[in-house]
Amino acid sequence: VTGNIFGDILSDEASMLVGSLGMLPSASIGESGPGVFEPCHGSAPDIAGQDKANPLALILSAAMMLKYDLDRPEEADLLERAVESVLDEGLRTADIKQEGDGCKLVGCIEMGKAVADIVSTIDVAVEV
Repeated sequence: VTGNIFGDILSDEASMLVGSLGMLPSASIGESGPGVFEPCHGSAPDIAGQDKANPLALILSAAMMLKYDLDRPEEADLLERAVESVLDEGLRTADIKQEGDGCKLVGCIEMGKAVADIVSTIDVAVEV
């Protein structure tokens, strides 16, 4: 849709609509061949190894890969519902936590585990 630098500017601005780059999945999809699916925020080297990163954009990027590249919409929906559920439960990583919001501050590991735990409880028919 746009060149790389302008795309970076747009993604930074769009992150404010959802509160953080840590919430934005992204996809680079061509007309043929596999796409590239990754979180908008990159590798966040300034917080590497500190259990501070928000894993939700990566999980939502995986959902996009399932939906748009692997033709697995049910599994994509499963991941999206799990992310929505942990947010509804009030779990927040530091980038989306607001003072006085009544939500629980968690790290990357706990947030990822919470999503995985929900995924394991949702019953979905999966073709093999």
